[in-house]
Amino acid sequence: MRVLYSFWGFITPLEENSMVNTPDGERGNRVDFVNELMKRGHTPIQLQKMRDDKQYPGVEYDDSGFPDGDLLYVEWRWPTWKNSGSNPQESDYSRQCEVLDYYHEQGIPIIIHDGDLKMTPEEELRWPNAILADACVSPQHQTRKRITIPWCNYMKRYFDPVEYSYNYTYVGNNYEREDPFQEYYINPSKKLRTLGIQTSIYGNWLQKSPERKDPKLLLAQSPHVAFGPRLAYKDIFKVLNESITVTHITKPAYTPYGNITGRFFEAIKSNVPALVPIEFQHAVPVGLSDESLLVRNGDDVVHKTKWIASLNAKERKALVDAQEEALRTVIDPRPEWRADLLEDVLSRHSS
Repeated sequence: MRVLYSFWGFITPLEENSMVNTPDGERGNRVDFVNELMKRGHTPIQLQKMRDDKQYPGVEYDDSGFPDGDLLYVEWRWPTWKNSGSNPQESDYSRQCEVLDYYHEQGIPIIIHDGDLKMTPEEELRWPNAILADACVSPQHQTRKRITIPWCNYMKRYFDPVEYSYNYTYVGNNYEREDPFQEYYINPSKKLRTLGIQTSIYGNWLQKSPERKDPKLLLAQSPHVAFGPRLAYKDIFKVLNESITVTHITKPAYTPYGNITGRFFEAIKSNVPALVPIEFQHAVPVGLSDESLLVRNGDDVVHKTKWIASLNAKERKALVDAQEEALRTVIDPRPEWRADLLEDVLSRHSS
């Protein structure tokens, strides 16, 4: 089948993914998804502006027309200060909506994957025949039922656990998660420093933006936190691998639904144990059934980071193995599963 694919991001193998100053939450799974489609003889057609340095072999590109296709798969984009208003700098939202309008009128099956839970009820109703999905274990429900489509990921380990580390790390941008960042990173940073453990943060936290507070305020309230720049995607995993642990802080909008973001997979692929806040829906089993990786506050972070730091590499790997096994009990992240879903949707539509 010809899979019409609307996404604002990259199809770049990990070893080539050196882009830094752009967010793309799906970049960690898109290559595996596209490869699985092509392995089955399907043709992906990218409908948004190509942002990669070069075309991905086997993928067709059309960022202005409406090519023939059998099914439309959309990674939902939402209005931002860059893509909306009187003088938008980017075309992702407008292009997405015109694509949806056209193919909804054509009557082909449509899947909209709202990975950031940004779709409004009004937008859901605009395309009533589309299948709605998100990456939550308990999907959001606004105007109609959604299905769960997890991130695609083989969870291949890139490194063995390190024997020693002094970093408690977060790699990710300042994106609607100020309160959990305060609780699970800023609050424990002073006590961790007295234990010889550095709290290290990488991302856009010190970049000025109309969507965020002034970086000077953040620095003033975080004297024991070391801030680093955004990292190229291919460099994220080594930084995580050289950490004692991380905490899966997420937007408060995600926690009631158990939105399994790419951060979970990045930690597993880096062979680093990840702490899970108790308020996260389905924190058990993701934080392990014995609650050994669950945290309730900054003090818990201090105690459990100290404990994980005392473990040897083999013991820490056992925690990561258990966490991967637990994650697989609530979702199926294999690219084969997502490709099966698309084939099933088209088959039911055609019958």
